[in-house]
Amino acid sequence: MKKFFFYSLLQLICIQFTRAQQNVIPGEFPDPSIVEVNGAYYACGSSNDWGPVFPVYRSTDLRHWAFLSYVFNEAPAWTINSYWAPELYYHNGQFYCYYTARRKDGISCIGVATTKNIEQGFQDKGVLVEWGNEAIDAFVYKENEKLFITWKAYGLTQGRPIEVLGSELSADGLSLKGEAFTILTAEKNSWEAGGIEGQCVIKNNGYLYMLYSGNGCCGGGCNYQVGVARAKTMKGPWEKYSGNPLLQSNDDWKCPGHGTALKTKNTWAYLYHAYPAPGFPYLGRTALMSEMEWNKNGWPSFKPVPAEKRQGILMGNIQDSFSADKLAPWWRYDVASYNFKASIKEGELHLTEEKRNEKNKTGTALCVNPSVADFNISTKVTGRNQALKGLVLYGTNANSVGIGVKQDTIIVWSVKNGEYTEMNRAVIQNASVVYLKAMVTGARNMIFFYSTDNRTWVPVSGNKNDTSPVNADHLGWWSWGIKAGLFVKTDPVTGDNNAVFDEFNLLNYSSPSSNPDPKKKAGLLPANRP
Repeated sequence: MKKFFFYSLLQLICIQFTRAQQNVIPGEFPDPSIVEVNGAYYACGSSNDWGPVFPVYRSTDLRHWAFLSYVFNEAPAWTINSYWAPELYYHNGQFYCYYTARRKDGISCIGVATTKNIEQGFQDKGVLVEWGNEAIDAFVYKENEKLFITWKAYGLTQGRPIEVLGSELSADGLSLKGEAFTILTAEKNSWEAGGIEGQCVIKNNGYLYMLYSGNGCCGGGCNYQVGVARAKTMKGPWEKYSGNPLLQSNDDWKCPGHGTALKTKNTWAYLYHAYPAPGFPYLGRTALMSEMEWNKNGWPSFKPVPAEKRQGILMGNIQDSFSADKLAPWWRYDVASYNFKASIKEGELHLTEEKRNEKNKTGTALCVNPSVADFNISTKVTGRNQALKGLVLYGTNANSVGIGVKQDTIIVWSVKNGEYTEMNRAVIQNASVVYLKAMVTGARNMIFFYSTDNRTWVPVSGNKNDTSPVNADHLGWWSWGIKAGLFVKTDPVTGDNNAVFDEFNLLNYSSPSSNPDPKKKAGLLPANRP
């Protein structure tokens, strides 16, 4: 049994909070919310269709963040997918999470869950807001001892503009009270482009300020931006700032927005997401923090970032020897394709596809979130059977690419728009152990290798006639970034459906914008391994 179990995710998180627009949590963490409780800060982000649902991080200084728990280890029974915008709130000694999820009838609603101890997960209380075709992006604010909830409405209603609505909440925060009212209405012929969402409310100098996001949030065509409106009370009237938008894309970060602002002892801070420019839009949206200031007319702005003070993307390496008694918290699964069993025995991961879904051409995947666009992944596969098993780069179960071993055959494969294609293969003789690795650049180009001794590596291209890298442009997905990990696919003839992995490594290259030479990097040695 191996004796190391190492994860360097947080060792590189050491940044100066006085500088604006800093990546504070590595990897995918969209729609972040933040709350301060007794001197500690807690942040939570969207899971999209990935479980466990809604990761929670903790910090005492807004600079150093450590993973704490998940809101839900298993998705609430009333939900099927689209786990978005978890808004943390603390009230009367209890944590609340107001979250978005798609109900089994396909309609997105806002649910609520509570806990006394955030480290132990939340208890779901069910649907709180059901509003027409869609209710998403909750935010809760307390005004004059009354709780109010706000949300986005009419995003899927034809012929009606999108609005941010509000309603009073019951004293326990678990039900609506009174009639809903309109706060903001989206404008088509402005920077908002007909879309507003991701709002939060703060108070400063007698005004309530609503920071909100407009335009398209996600994917390669996004143009997300942040604006602000203000009012004296929650019921308005609300005035949009003529200087909007406050925050836009730049050379480093694309489509910023959907965050939460809070006041610290010395300043105002805004935690939000953006796409890293290197790897855009294949990498997921990650968490940034910017400092806010107030102009002479009482409107907020974000401090500019001089080029010489800009900092890059936080890198998080993962090396898992499977020496713990359960899966490490960085492992994620596609909730819609969750038909597998994973267990750790004597330093090995046993992954079994329990129920074959013929529409899922990828198989069962257990994945992690890459934090930068250039990285390599590797694993050691033990045992031989007819199940295809190995490494996967995963967009959705209908769009993926990977390298696997099946009995005595190495196979490079791709799934594009639900169609499986075997791209190349190589034959090995009587190997009880096979090492696999993939070198990824730009979050979509990759070269695959295999070895039987972990010393001599043989490249396997995506084309039988040349050695060109595999290009996986089809992995881009509007709602989340690529995942990297392990997979197993049931053999339809023998029924073999299990895989045994001895280790897994994800190691980043020195620069997220680098274009490494595969010949120099083939030894799987990162340039700046912590």
